[in-house]
Amino acid sequence: MRVHLLWSGVLPVILLAGCQKQAPVAQEPVRPVRSIVVQAQTSPVELTLPAAVRPRVESRYGFRVGGKIAQRMVSVGDAVAPGQVLARLDPQDLAPAVAAARSQLDAARTELALARVELDRLRDLRQRSFVSQAQLDRQQAAADAADARRRSAEAQLAQAGNSAAFQTLRADVAGVVTAIDAEAGQVVAAGQSVVRVARSGEYELEVAVPEGDLALARATRTWQAVIPALGPQPRNAVVREVSPASDPASRTFAMRLALQGDTAGIGLGMTAVVRAARETAPGFEVPLSALYSQDGRPHVWRVAADGTVQPVPVVTAGYLDDAVRIAEGVSAGDRIVTAGANLLVAGQKVRVLDPAAAGAGR
Repeated sequence: MRVHLLWSGVLPVILLAGCQKQAPVAQEPVRPVRSIVVQAQTSPVELTLPAAVRPRVESRYGFRVGGKIAQRMVSVGDAVAPGQVLARLDPQDLAPAVAAARSQLDAARTELALARVELDRLRDLRQRSFVSQAQLDRQQAAADAADARRRSAEAQLAQAGNSAAFQTLRADVAGVVTAIDAEAGQVVAAGQSVVRVARSGEYELEVAVPEGDLALARATRTWQAVIPALGPQPRNAVVREVSPASDPASRTFAMRLALQGDTAGIGLGMTAVVRAARETAPGFEVPLSALYSQDGRPHVWRVAADGTVQPVPVVTAGYLDDAVRIAEGVSAGDRIVTAGANLLVAGQKVRVLDPAAAGAGR
C-alpha cells in the first residue's frame, strides 16, 4: 500500500517534466527593417484638372406671345448685335385682336363725344332752370363713365400693339448664337426657347472637381489655365463659383473659373487644363509602404529606443506620387518603418538596416 501511494505522487511530476522538454518556448527572431527618421516640412500640392470654355451668360430667347414661327433670321455661329431681329411670328395670329381693340377705341371715343355734348346742353338748360340739378349730375356721371371706357379701350389697343410687337424676337446684347431650339413653321408657346445666344467677351472655364480634391479647389482662389489650341502660355483664372452639390451621375462638383486678361481668339467649347498649387501646412512625408490599415484606420510602425516597434494611428493629409503626407500621429525625430509593415506585431524586436542611410529624412 505504501509503495502504491509513493508511485501515485511521483508519476505526475515525471509526466510534467516530460511535457516541458517536448514543448520548448520559441524565441521570435529579430526582424531586419528599413526605416526613416521623419522631419516636418512643407511642400506644394498641385491639382490638375481638365476644363472646357463656356459662356458666362447664355440667354434663351423666346417670344412673349405664342404663335407660329414665320421666319428665322439667324443660324448657329452667327454674331448678333443688340436689337438685331432673330425670328418673327406669323402676324396674322394677332391682326384680328389689334383690329378689334382699335374698333372698341373708336366706339368709346364716339360715346364720349356724345356724352360731352349732352352734358354741355344740360349745363345751359340748368343755368336757365329748365332741368334739375340731379339730371345734370346724372349726365356728368355718364360722361365720366364714357371717358373711363375710352381710356380702357386705349389701354387694350396698346396691349394688342405690344403683343404684335412681341411677335418679333430681338437680341438684347451682342453675342453669338449657340443653338436653335425651334424652326420656321413650328408653333411655340409664350416663353418657349427659340434661340440661344452667348454673350460676347465673357468666357469661363467649367471644371468638374472630384470629391477628394474639393477642399483644395475651394481653398485656391487663383488658378493657371492653359488652352492648348492657343499655345502653351498660361492664363490667370479666379474661382467664381463652386456648386454645393455633386452631380448625381459623376459624383463631381461643378466649378466655374473666370478668365482674366485678353480673351481674343478663345472659342466656346475649347478644351483647357487648369492647375492649382498652394503650400500645405507642415507635415511628414513617408513612403506609401509605411502605411498599413488596422480597424479601418491608417497606422505606421514607430521604432522605440529599445528596438521594439509599436503601432501608431495617423491622420493623412494627401497623397503624392510615391509617398503620403501625415498631418497627425508622429513627431519630428520619430523613426518609422518603411518596409514590411504588414509582417510586424506590437512589441516585436527589430534591427534597423543601414542606420546611416535610414537616418536621413526625406
